[in-house]
Amino acid sequence: DTTELRALSGKVDLARNRLKLLYDAGVSIGTTLDVVRTAQELAEYAVARFADYVSVDLADSVLRGEEPPDGAVGTGAPDAGPWGAVAVADGGRTVLRRTALSGIRDDGPLYPLGMLIEFGPSAPQARGFRSGAVTVEPVLGDFAGWQDQDPEHARRIVDYGIHSMIAVPLRARGVVLGVASFMRAQKPEPFEEDDISLAEELVTRAAVSIDNARRYTREHTMAVTLQRSLLPRMLPEQNALDVAYRYLPAESGVGGDWFDVIPLPGARVALVVGDVVGHGLHAAATMGRLRTAVHNFSTL
Repeated sequence: DTTELRALSGKVDLARNRLKLLYDAGVSIGTTLDVVRTAQELAEYAVARFADYVSVDLADSVLRGEEPPDGAVGTGAPDAGPWGAVAVADGGRTVLRRTALSGIRDDGPLYPLGMLIEFGPSAPQARGFRSGAVTVEPVLGDFAGWQDQDPEHARRIVDYGIHSMIAVPLRARGVVLGVASFMRAQKPEPFEEDDISLAEELVTRAAVSIDNARRYTREHTMAVTLQRSLLPRMLPEQNALDVAYRYLPAESGVGGDWFDVIPLPGARVALVVGDVVGHGLHAAATMGRLRTAVHNFSTL
């Protein structure tokens, strides 16, 4: 039957396009170990290919490289500066940071980049973050409860032409990191069942990259803290030499470079400079062991 063949051919083309979209997403999203950049890559990639406007809202703890709050109730007012230190929820309201934003136009009535947003319990983002499930508002103009958080802002969104939304939690290793919101305005058709599964797969791939970047941020922060704690904070008292110092890493990464000024008996002073090959936590820890060994042997 020609009609059945045509319908089957259309499904095959749809599946092929979907696979290509997901393959290209794997190449375009997660190119760096930076949480903010990875979130922006997701937003930019999905615009025009899947949605007209995309936002990514993450918990502040994720941006700092810490463990996500896992839907726990926290405190803090949404007035901290960009990339501040507010957790997630308070009294049934969910507080997330607008980490990425992209759209076909720049004048959309959406919350701006960097804003700390307090989502009400009925907001799709709050429901998705707390439940870990996809939340769909196929027709925003029906005002089926999603607008309760800020009715005036919701009215501006609908009047602008944004008519359909999918909020997908960014889940990685069983923990929700934030929520990605996909919106349509120029495309007249609302999001459907096939769009939901595609959005889930797209966000799942991005969530793994964001979590990898979060873990790298955590290790990097630990290594920086360790290295700084091992470097001299002030010069020791001694009368043999006039000493001045400046520590300037050659690269942006954390290495194993170290120095020390060690007073010795007999008006002597040991000036020590060392370099451990490599970067990161292991290099900083090795640096600490070498410094300890030098201090111990210098007393002999």
